[in-house]
Amino acid sequence: MAFGQSATDPALWFKAGTKVDLSKELSLSLSGQYRASTLSDDRLITEAQFGRELNKKWDLGLELRHYMIFDTKGATQGTFHRVRAQFYASQHIDLPKGDLHFRYALQQRAVLTGSGNNKFTGRFRVQYDYPIKDFKWDPTFEAEVFASGDPNFDRSLRLGVGSDSKVAGKKLGFGYFYQRDLSNTGTHAHVVQTSIRF
Repeated sequence: MAFGQSATDPALWFKAGTKVDLSKELSLSLSGQYRASTLSDDRLITEAQFGRELNKKWDLGLELRHYMIFDTKGATQGTFHRVRAQFYASQHIDLPKGDLHFRYALQQRAVLTGSGNNKFTGRFRVQYDYPIKDFKWDPTFEAEVFASGDPNFDRSLRLGVGSDSKVAGKKLGFGYFYQRDLSNTGTHAHVVQTSIRF
């Protein structure tokens, strides 16, 4: 669950999912997410993600998404559809103090019905897990850059911090990230997240 506040539009996101190990190296994650906003359109997102562990330092993944957009605010109203495919590679490095992770991703969004543009985006994320002795809520820090091609040429930066720990046999997580559109400095968002994993 996440609550985000952009410059003009507060939103609430709910997501539920499950992960299945298909083999020792291959996993499948299935999830559904609903995004409710006050000004922009509500969305229902279904997702399937395949992950493959190559070794202790590298893993690969393919993420497939379908978006249902419920437009009830404009002159042309209806339910519209988009799809997105993302391929990523993750690198993991053990440091003397903590773990460092790099994630390289390429994604293609296609508009099936409704307004909007097809968009090709590259993403690069750095994540650092910092262990604290005798403390169960070790923090994680991350920074991610987004860069899209023609026709949008968007550039965005996301900075975040989070933590998780087991409580009563469940894994609880909390996090926050700030995102700014580097192409339009007036566009930014604050997002607070909480999660529980069974």
